[in-house]
Amino acid sequence: MAQRVVKTTYLLGLLFLVAALVYFFASNWPELGRLMKVGIGAGFMILFYGMSATVFRHHFLSKWLLIFGAITFGICIALIGQVYNSHADSFLLFFIWFIPTAMFAMFTRISFLSIFSFGLLQLTCWFYYFPSSYQIERGEWPSFFILLLFAVINGIISFLGRPSIVSVLAYMAMHSWLFVIFIQGISTDQFHFWPYVYAFIFVLFLIYVRKQPYFICTVLFTGMFGVVQYFRFVERHFGGNWYIFGLVLAAIIVYIGIYALRWMKKRSNGKVEKIFFVAFQVIVTGVASIIVVGSILQLLSFWFNVFSPYWLFSISVFLFVVPGLLWKRWNDVVRYTLLAIGYILGAFSVTEVSFIVITVYIAVLFIVSWRMSAGVRTMTNMAVSLYFDMMMLDEWSDIRFTLFTVFVFYGIIYWMAKHTYERLVFLVFSFATLLLLTSADLVVVDWAYVVWNILFLGFVALVLFFRTNEKEQSIAWLSIFLFLTLKYYEWVWSLLHKSVTLAIVGVCLLIVASVVQKRKSISLSFHKQKWLPLFVIIMLQVAFITYVTFDKEQHLQYGQRIKLQLEPVDPRSLIQGDYVRLQYEISTIEGMNEWGKAQVILRKDETGVHRFVGVYSLNGKPRNSTMYQEGDVLVNGHIYGNTIIYGIETYFVPEKTGGEIQRHARFAYVRVSKTGDALLEKVSER
Repeated sequence: MAQRVVKTTYLLGLLFLVAALVYFFASNWPELGRLMKVGIGAGFMILFYGMSATVFRHHFLSKWLLIFGAITFGICIALIGQVYNSHADSFLLFFIWFIPTAMFAMFTRISFLSIFSFGLLQLTCWFYYFPSSYQIERGEWPSFFILLLFAVINGIISFLGRPSIVSVLAYMAMHSWLFVIFIQGISTDQFHFWPYVYAFIFVLFLIYVRKQPYFICTVLFTGMFGVVQYFRFVERHFGGNWYIFGLVLAAIIVYIGIYALRWMKKRSNGKVEKIFFVAFQVIVTGVASIIVVGSILQLLSFWFNVFSPYWLFSISVFLFVVPGLLWKRWNDVVRYTLLAIGYILGAFSVTEVSFIVITVYIAVLFIVSWRMSAGVRTMTNMAVSLYFDMMMLDEWSDIRFTLFTVFVFYGIIYWMAKHTYERLVFLVFSFATLLLLTSADLVVVDWAYVVWNILFLGFVALVLFFRTNEKEQSIAWLSIFLFLTLKYYEWVWSLLHKSVTLAIVGVCLLIVASVVQKRKSISLSFHKQKWLPLFVIIMLQVAFITYVTFDKEQHLQYGQRIKLQLEPVDPRSLIQGDYVRLQYEISTIEGMNEWGKAQVILRKDETGVHRFVGVYSLNGKPRNSTMYQEGDVLVNGHIYGNTIIYGIETYFVPEKTGGEIQRHARFAYVRVSKTGDALLEKVSER
């Protein structure tokens, strides 16, 4: 017990320190110069690595100091982007971060680094296709092959890698990117052939994929694909009467689900965790319920111009909830589907029906379900809390009291429940409701706001220190991570003040852990690590940071200064803080529809602003080179259709100053190197 408390306290201290580091640099404190900021970031990275290799070499903290050192390297790369105004959340940031992290994972076999590097790879893919700092229009085939490439990369990782959690995650990511192709095709009216190919791919996977986690994932995405296609087909080709066939389709899905579940249990020979069967039941129930609920609502709308909410409430209770609760001999999938349909339909009418009726209904549901199976009890308690939540908001409109009441309800169910998965479900809901209470975007900032935040941290500590179930502890760690993320985006107090607070808390936790460890004489040994390959990677990281910083400084000092006209907007980066997103006058070229690397000609006008003259070269081949005159400036960029990205589309600013800059900035001053690379120096009103 004492050893686990000490380990947890150490980890919380390190986590808060790294979060403080992120908050501090994201605040973009103007009193610190460029080199000082990069130096501090690199210094913390070296400190983490050094302590991991020396002071705590055979200590439990050695592994985690190495991990936080790898995380700090990414912070340094983001920091360089901030101080030299590179892309916010650029795919290059995450790709550069991914390479050494993946190498660390390969040499150390630390599962956290493997999962973290995999996440960085997905962020690389995401921000390559969906950049945050600029907008581009891709053609149909380039878009398709880029997304397909992401799916193939993840498929290779999944099928060629050794069996692990990363292999399962890669398989899920592969299906996610295939599904993105499907959704992109619908939203942009492209890839019209893809639904047919996608359906064929699903058939192949369902036939040949054998391992349970992969099979469950395939079924999940097959269900999502089927639901979307079903409603698209009905909406496009048929009127309201066709929705009655949705009820038949849902029955077919449930029947197939029952058969597939029995087949899976026979094939598994009892070697598969129950969670996969539960997940499969949830998928079948969810897909069938969505189709039935949509069909019933559409049918009622088609048959009646106006229908009483009591009709909908009565249908939900007597046709679905009562049979689902009372007919215990039915298959579990059938019961869960009936209950899900009834509870969802009831949610559409709960605020329109008499308060007394709903109160009695909720009380009866709670009492009747308490002696039933864990699955029925879990679904019913979820419905009870949802109805109660909706009623309270409708009657009193007090979101804080409502959330706190629901949290207490979830907490009671969590402590009283004996079934493992039931406890996990309500622990997740407890953390979720309490996390909403800590948000300044939902509640008023007063003394109660402070109480909610303290209560959340206390609940996290309670689970981390006194609960032994690993799944419950994982939920608590995820919740504390979400809490720190929420505080990062919260407007109520500055990032700098948050950073100082987190740093103080982190240091105090480390001191407490160290004192307890010494007094209790607790040994926290760790296996011996081969440091030579890790040392090479660390030296390469330091060399990369040094080189990039030196190159940027040389660029700012010796590059040719030009003035460009712009139009700014104002978002916030994931880890780099506030920035102004810039749209230049030279960013759009009318009449162009090209792709690749471009070099454009800029010429100073009588006002001192450099204007676009023409494209000097495209993909290394001369385009309008004869237009170049003495005094003109050549600038590199990437062209996407008629849009050119120069790499100077973001300008990082101190926290909460972006709005002021957005209102007044009209021009950007840019340094252009001899090779044509642009580096944003500042923005100005004139």
